[in-house]
Amino acid sequence: MRFTYAYKTSDGARHEASMSAASREAVFEALRARGIRPIKVLAADGSKANGEIRGVRKRTVAALALLAAAAAAVVAYLGGMRSPDSEPASSPRHQIYGDPAIITSFEHGDFERALKREGDRLLARFAQPGEVMCAKNVDWKRLSPTELEKLAEYVQGELSFSEDLKTEESDCREVRELKQIVNGMREEMREYLANGNGTLRSYWRRLTERTVTEMQIYERTRRELENETSDEVWELKNDALRRLGIRTIPNSNE
Repeated sequence: MRFTYAYKTSDGARHEASMSAASREAVFEALRARGIRPIKVLAADGSKANGEIRGVRKRTVAALALLAAAAAAVVAYLGGMRSPDSEPASSPRHQIYGDPAIITSFEHGDFERALKREGDRLLARFAQPGEVMCAKNVDWKRLSPTELEKLAEYVQGELSFSEDLKTEESDCREVRELKQIVNGMREEMREYLANGNGTLRSYWRRLTERTVTEMQIYERTRRELENETSDEVWELKNDALRRLGIRTIPNSNE
C-alpha cells in the first residue's frame, strides 16, 4: 500500500513524500530508522488504514478512558449539589477569551471593577474550568474566617432573591461573560444550599476539589502529548478537554 507522509527538518521547513509499506505502523518504523519524526502519515487511497496503528490506537483508547473517568469524577463532585429528582444541569463555567490585558487582570483576581459584591468575586475565582483566578499569594483552597464571613453575608443579602447580576452598557464582552458565569455559579450555590446538601464550607470544598481535578486532567494530558506525533491523537485529546470546558493544548507538530 502507498502512504504519504509529512515531516519538518531542523530549519522548520515542512516536506512531504511517499513510500510503499504493509501498514501505517510500518511507515513509522521505517521513518524512525531514518531519523525522521513524521507529522502525519496517511494512506494514499484514503482508506481506513489511515488509523490502523496498533500502538497509537492503544495509547489513544487508554488515554481517552482515563479522561472519561476523570470527567466522571468532575461531574461527581457536583452531583451532590442537586436534589436526587432534579435533572443534571450543564456547568455555567467556561473559558473566557478576549483582550489579553483584561484576561490577565481576571487571572490575577482583579474583579473589583466588574463585580461589586465580595461574594461574587470569591465565586469568580473558579469561573474558568481548570484554572484559579486569584492573586498568587492567596490560599484559594480554603476560606479565611474573614472570607467565610463575607460569603455568608453575600448569601444572606444576595442569594435571598433571584435577581441576576446586571450588565451595563459600558461592560466589555469579557466582563459580560464573567457576569454570566458568576450568575450560573450563584444559582448552583443557591440550589446546593436549598437542597440541604451541605454548608458554605462544604460547597467551597467542592469547588476546590473540582478545580484541582480539572487542573490534574490538563497537566496529565499535556505530559501525554509532549512527544506525540499523531494529529489524530492530538485532536481526540483536545476534544476531551473541550467537553470539560478546559483550555486546549496547541499542537506542537503544526
